[in-house]
Amino acid sequence: MKKIEENIFYRIYVIYLARDYPAKFVSSLYIAFIYIFLFAPVYGLCVDLIHGVDKLIIKFLYAFYFLLILIRIFIKYYNKVILTNVFKENKNKKIIFPNWCYFLILPLSMIFGIGLYILLSQSIMQKFNLEGYLYNL
Repeated sequence: MKKIEENIFYRIYVIYLARDYPAKFVSSLYIAFIYIFLFAPVYGLCVDLIHGVDKLIIKFLYAFYFLLILIRIFIKYYNKVILTNVFKENKNKKIIFPNWCYFLILPLSMIFGIGLYILLSQSIMQKFNLEGYLYNL
């Protein structure tokens, strides 16, 4: 998974660098949003288990989730050693997919993450009446 992430980062970086955008920032955001949507089912189910607490706490938990992923990705890709290693490893690799395929990854991760959350929420949480289970203990 790490190599795939770094390859996506590098390809998005090169595409945005050619268009004079802040490539490192945009590529880091792209990877962060992929992770946010891919981990949404797991995190959403955990938040559903504590359903019943104050809405402010739930909003805080979602903000913490977003910030945790964003900080992790930005710390990783703003480290010069890691960034040079990513460039060194991916610079000589042959481009397998066209550029438009790399931009399909984010919408596909949105569809997969949110769709899986809805599916798990309806088939597990509602079927077994687990919503707010930890709160009711």
